[in-house]
Amino acid sequence: MKPLLSPRDLAKAIGVSESSIKRWVDDGAIEATKTAGGHRRIALSEAVRFVRESRSVVVRPDLLGLREMAAVGAELPSRGDEAERLFDYLKAGAAAEARGLLLSLYLAGRSVAEIVDGPLRTAMERIGELWIEEETGIFCEHRATEIAFRAVTQIRGLFAPAEQAPLALGGAAEGDPYTLPTMSAAAVLESVGWRAVNLGPNTPIDSLLLGVESLHPRLVWLSVSAVVDREALAQKVKRLVSYLADGPVSLALGGSALAELDLAPHSQLHVGEKMGELEAFAKGIALAAGPALSPVETHG
Repeated sequence: MKPLLSPRDLAKAIGVSESSIKRWVDDGAIEATKTAGGHRRIALSEAVRFVRESRSVVVRPDLLGLREMAAVGAELPSRGDEAERLFDYLKAGAAAEARGLLLSLYLAGRSVAEIVDGPLRTAMERIGELWIEEETGIFCEHRATEIAFRAVTQIRGLFAPAEQAPLALGGAAEGDPYTLPTMSAAAVLESVGWRAVNLGPNTPIDSLLLGVESLHPRLVWLSVSAVVDREALAQKVKRLVSYLADGPVSLALGGSALAELDLAPHSQLHVGEKMGELEAFAKGIALAAGPALSPVETHG
């Protein structure tokens, strides 16, 4: 992906004149910097923000470094057909098409949380059921997970959180090998203006606590999609909640296996099933804290 675009690049990418882009830059509709020679340059994250908010049609995705979008064409499936199309791509191992579809949905204005909770979750659940029906089910699931992970990582790469943006820290619980849910949480948080440090799968609670002490995040998330020892993990999560109690750090828990822990309600604890809930929770924290914590920009 291109880190900086010229007005000509962006103009060709969305099918408008270069003079229009320059005018929008001068009017403040598009943020740009200038080179030593006085040439305007536009960050990819800013170009993506403008495309989404202006509902521009990307006719040359290659000029944005997003050539995968060309693999699915300009005509996107209807909302009812998105998951089916994505499932077909993932099952067939069509990586470029799957990434292109998810990128296209995001640039068309869908939030990361909507994409993850909608077509991605539905398609991956169907992929996960293939082992019941087909001998190749486990192979398909592992391959599809890798494709989906790379797609979410690529979307996450479109964001440029400000240095002063609030920090979130998280990962998947120890014993949980799943990479996609916690990466999705990081992408959702960065899409609404947070900085996110994702510690990845199988993160010991002690390591998470060390991260809290070292980085001083405002929000901690823990993804629980698999539980090996229910009692042990429940006790460790309760210790995490107790450690964060009455402090400035909020804890968000999510995941398909979360119900197994049977956690008691707590003022510092938010439990949710969907990424949309995490998005709303993060926005609420920033709003309650006022301008000092509020994200500088929101792309969700």
